Amino acid sequence: MREKEPSTGIIFVRHGQTDFPTDRIYRDDVEDPALNEAGVAQAKYAARWLQGRSIAAIYASPSARTRMTAQEVAAQEGIEVVTDERLRERRFGVWDGLYFDEIASRYPDEHQAWKRDPAGFTPANAETMSDLLQRTGAALADIRAAHAGKLIVVVTHVGPIRVCLAEALKIPLDWYRQLTVDYGSLTRVDYGRRQNNLIYMNISEKLFPAPI
Repeated sequence: MREKEPSTGIIFVRHGQTDFPTDRIYRDDVEDPALNEAGVAQAKYAARWLQGRSIAAIYASPSARTRMTAQEVAAQEGIEVVTDERLRERRFGVWDGLYFDEIASRYPDEHQAWKRDPAGFTPANAETMSDLLQRTGAALADIRAAHAGKLIVVVTHVGPIRVCLAEALKIPLDWYRQLTVDYGSLTRVDYGRRQNNLIYMNISEKLFPAPI
């Protein structure tokens, strides 16, 4: 009989909504917005989805919006949230804090290059997509090693979740924007010795509003 390969489950949770403009790049070192009313409801939905699933640990980016989302799960499970700087959103260098129309007007050539190749183009002083994958991947490797065979929740941002999913599923990084990750959504990957398995993806109140 074929022995089932042991795996370590990672449930990625994207933080809930904030009042920060959706057409502007976050700048967490200067502005660190909290969840708004909708974001709190999304975090509570994620907590209800995770109820009774034997969560071993909860990790989060240090941003206020991720910590608030994680705390809804932590309060329910009776687990402390562990923050990890490596789970922060991608740094966009000179574009941090700018609206997209400001980027288009101030950096027209670079903006067009970004539109043509969002995974390959990097603004000045920003992290490359490979940089983002390297630091978030290192964080996940440490988390999996510390909780082998268990189920862990990782609350972070859309960028880290997308690149980690692409890496886990062997999807080219150029396709990362094809991975939909809504606010407050849950995505589970089971990491094994030889292969990783996507168990579910983008479970959210937006798509599944019925009680769970």
